[in-house]
Amino acid sequence: MQMLGGFLILLGCFGMGLWYRQQFLGRLYTIRELIRILEQWISEIRYNGSTLPECCRQTGRQRKDRLGEICTEVYREYAETEDTGFLELAERSFRRQLRMLPLKKEDIEEFLRFAEKEGYADETMQIKSIELSRQGLEHTADMQQREITQKCRLSVGLGAMSGLLILLLLV
Repeated sequence: MQMLGGFLILLGCFGMGLWYRQQFLGRLYTIRELIRILEQWISEIRYNGSTLPECCRQTGRQRKDRLGEICTEVYREYAETEDTGFLELAERSFRRQLRMLPLKKEDIEEFLRFAEKEGYADETMQIKSIELSRQGLEHTADMQQREITQKCRLSVGLGAMSGLLILLLLV
């Protein structure tokens, strides 16, 4: 029984280290997906002459993941309440829904930088504001990529070592 208990303690601590590792990787993956969405919006505006609400709707149709659902929800809210501007509504809605994803507050703020530029009717200025958001997220993803290897190794190692320490203290 003691061997089984010790093994379960070790396994639990190791599993916790793997969970932390997954959290780090999940944030990086989500940031990269947000970058892809912004690149898609830039392409839609530049080549199709789409508006931001149309870009959001198109993204929701094409993506079958949580970010696609969020874009669809933002477009649906905008279609139901035409009295507010899209950027104002998108900022509130994205901020509320992106909090559920493995992102930090700074990541969400960087993504929503395009929404701060209210009133750009010119598509060139819209593209530039979206590119600023994309560049900020790319910088964050690059920084995260540099740190992630060490953090992932450290989290798994500390999980396993803490399990061993607990076992030594119990013996």
